[in-house]
Formats: sequence, structure tokens, C-alpha cells
Amino acid sequence: MIMNTHEPLAPNRSSYGNVKSFLYTTTTIANNNKMKIKQASTMHRLAAPLVIAIAYSGYYPASVVSSFQFQPAQRIALSTNSHSSSSHYTSSPRTTSSRLFQSSPSAASSWMDKEKQLEDELDEKAATAAAAEAAAEEKQPPPPPPPTEPEPEHEETTPHSTGRWEELHGNYILRPPPDQQPRALIHFLGGALLGAAPQLSYRYMLERLSSRGYLIVATPYQLSFDHLTTCDEIVGRFELVAPDLAKEYGAVPVVGVGHSCGSLLHMLITSLFPDTPRAANALISYNNRGVGEAVPFFEELIVPLFSDKDRNGSGLMKAMIEVAREKYNGKVPSDDALLQLLQSIPSPIPGLAETLLSPSLIPIPTPIRESLTKMIAEPTYNALSNAGIPSLLLQSLDITQQIPKLIDEVEMGARDFVPTPDAMSSAARRAYRCRRTLLLQFDDDNLDDSEILEGYLKEAESVMKMKRPMITINLERKVLEGSHLTPLLGPSGGEGWGEALEETLGGVLGSMGGGGDGEEDGGSSSAKVVREKLGYEQVERVVDELVA
Repeated sequence: MIMNTHEPLAPNRSSYGNVKSFLYTTTTIANNNKMKIKQASTMHRLAAPLVIAIAYSGYYPASVVSSFQFQPAQRIALSTNSHSSSSHYTSSPRTTSSRLFQSSPSAASSWMDKEKQLEDELDEKAATAAAAEAAAEEKQPPPPPPPTEPEPEHEETTPHSTGRWEELHGNYILRPPPDQQPRALIHFLGGALLGAAPQLSYRYMLERLSSRGYLIVATPYQLSFDHLTTCDEIVGRFELVAPDLAKEYGAVPVVGVGHSCGSLLHMLITSLFPDTPRAANALISYNNRGVGEAVPFFEELIVPLFSDKDRNGSGLMKAMIEVAREKYNGKVPSDDALLQLLQSIPSPIPGLAETLLSPSLIPIPTPIRESLTKMIAEPTYNALSNAGIPSLLLQSLDITQQIPKLIDEVEMGARDFVPTPDAMSSAARRAYRCRRTLLLQFDDDNLDDSEILEGYLKEAESVMKMKRPMITINLERKVLEGSHLTPLLGPSGGEGWGEALEETLGGVLGSMGGGGDGEEDGGSSSAKVVREKLGYEQVERVVDELVA
């Protein structure tokens, strides 16, 4: 019994399609896998009448449908996807009492023949189209070879490089002296805000480390309330440049060096990013303070001032930075940048600037723009480029553009760092896994939390030894003379400027300071006097501690 009701039903189109699919599948399996002949024949005898039965079941009572019996066997063709001849088989005879199903085998065979014919037509059309396409390609002449550009002169730096620095995959690279294998690779992260341009802010200290035989990779980052996202971006940038340096220098130990917020980020990377192992870490002026403690009057002044998007000045600062960036690139600011700047100026009536300043009123006529570019912008840019000033100005914008970004985060509801200081301390106690760690602290630094971190890392050592008893941990904290800003000191022009100052002023300042009596150590003594008088001798002591 196929149906239990005597009421007529609508044709079941989905079931009909399923049976069609079943019928076609059984024919393919029978031909390709050499199914036993009797099984294939039986499946066809069952499926073919079933197609018609379900299709017409909606128009006849269930009693008619349930009375169906198989008719005497007829031949059923097993179609294949190949062009080989089909085989025909006959089944054992049966009787039927209903005229409704007398033509069901021929209907199934007809449907199969039509399906096969349709497939053959589609295959023929596809073959014809492919042949026509191949013929068209043969008639077309081969494309001309791409124009060969003259090879540029060998240059180690990019347009955004500074001195010996070179930019690679968003990192700033400083190589050791020529023909010298690096003692280690220093992955450096600077402090808050200034870490966006470490090749400028920490130039002297890092160049001194490079001269001592270290390969420097300084990764800039944009300060954010979300430290985990910042760490993820830093690791991603570093992993882009690491393979190239490994191919060039071979296996080199990686040492993480950070200052202030950079030390905090290195601690998080070592604790929460297990795929970034470090041979050692040197954390300078480690700082882990909440926003309210790190930024005076944050809740009382900063939040109320910058929570209003229409009045916080973020859009105006972004527009000014974009105009300055185009100017420092030797261009007259574009019409879009100027329009955005004018529309961002605060107005006593909301939306007034957008209404009055339409794009049609701002464009600078092309002749005037070309004249300004040729007479002012390009000559000024070329003159300043010889001294590297435009590059310095452009890189300084990387520091400035963090301010509107932080304002936007405050406007969106950010009130503290993620993870919070307590969560970061917990990560240091439970997951820090670097075997050698040097904590450098300055005696005149009220922002330093190195002593607190030392206690957390000792707890981490106990946790690690419980898991791996044979492991050895080397943790050391040293206090140097200086302040929180000591690593930033030094000539802005880097080591080259320092050597020039020491050579020029060494004799005068050496005599004033009473140094340079001996011929052998006179040069070093006078240089030390110059560094002490100019206030960056403390940086040399930091370098000595890192190298020791």
C-alpha cells in the first residue's frame, strides 16, 4: 500500500525529482561498477513505474494507485555516459490488473533517452565553443613582451628610510657592521605614542646597539586601548620580515627589548603568544598602569571633552594630518583633502560647513595647481630632501595620527586598557615563559613598575619549574642612573651626529672637564665628557647593560 488515504493528493514534484535522480544514479552504478545484472534489472523495474505512480498519484484515488502491479517484463536500456553500446536484459514475467501502468517502462526509457540526448547536445556545444576559442587564440598574434624598466641603482633603503635604516614589511631594519654575523636579533618596541616611530625616537640608542654587532628590527605600532590587538599586529609584522632575515643571516637568537609600554607588550607577547619564543627579554622601565592613573584627569576632563563626536576635534585633526602628509610629499593638497579640512572646522550651527562648502566651490584650477607645484612645492621638497627633512616630517605624522585614533576610541566608550592591569599581572604570574629576563630600572622614574614585575616573574618561575623541574631561569633587575625618558636621549641625527659632536667639541669640553690626559684613552675620555655635558651618557650605560 503506497498511501493510506483515499483522498486525491497534489502531485509530489519533489519526490518525483528524487526518483529521477535515483533512477539515473542506479544506471550509472550498474554500468561503471559492473553491478550484478539481476540487481540492476530489478532496480530499474522498481524505479521506472514508481516515477509515473508518484507523478499521477495526485490525480487518482489511493485505491487505484494501490492496485498497481508490475506488467510483463520489457527491455530496459541502461544508458551510460560513454559512447559504448548499451546492454539489454529481461526480467521474469509478472502480471498486472491496471491499465494505468502498462506504458510505464517505455515512459522511463523515453525519459532516460531524452536526458542522454540533452547531455550529448550540451557536450557537443561545449566542444564546439572550446574549438572556436582555440582557433581564435591561434589567429591572434602573441602579446608583446612587457616593457623592460631600467634597473635602479643598488639602494639599501626605501624612500621612507632614515640614514642606515631601511623599511621592510612595516618594520625598520638596522643591520650590524658589514661582514659581521649578528650576535642576536633585537626585536624592539618603543613606548606609548613614540613607539609609532622608533627609528626616530630611539635612533641613537638602537644605532649604538647595531654598532656593537646586533641586528635591529624595530616594529612601529599605533597605541590603542586594546593591547591584545596591538600585540597581534606587532607579531604579524615581525613574522613578515623574519623569514627574509633568516635566509640572509641564518639562525639567530631573538631578544625582545622594550621601553615602557613596549616592555608591557613584550611581556604579553611572551606570556600569551606561545608561537613567538624569545631567547631573552630586556624590559626597560616596565609600566603597567590603568588609564586613570597613567593619564591625569582622564575621567574628569578627557572623557567629557572627547565623548561628543561632533565636538571632540577628531575629524579636524585627521583632515589636517592628511593635508600635511600630501604637503610633505611635495604635492599641493588635493581638492578632496582641502574640502575635508574645511568641512571639519567647527561651526556654531551643526552641518553649516557641509551645506555651504560644496565640492564645486573648492577645486583649484588645473593651471594654478600646476604652477604652484612647479614653482613652490617641488623645489621646496627637493631642497629639503637633501637633508632628509621630508622623511622625518612624514614619520613624525605617524606619531601625531595616534591622537585622533585614541579620541575615537574614547568616544566609542573605551575607559581602560584591555586586558586590565590586574589581568596583565595575572598573565605575567601564570604564563610568562622566557628563561632569561633583564629588568632595567632608573632611579628617578616614578612611572616604573619593574620591582612589582620582578615578584610576578618569580611566581612564574615557580609555576614553570613545577611543570619542568630541570629548567633554569635567569631573572635579574638592575637600577641605573636616569629617568623614564633616558632611552630617548641622544643626538636626533643618530650615532653619526654623536660622533661628529664628540670629535668637534671633545677637545674644548675635555679640557673643561679635566679629561683626556693620556694619549691612549684621551679620545674615549673626551667623548665621554661630551656625552655627559650634553646629557646622553646615560644612554651609553643602558647599551652597556644590554650588551653585557
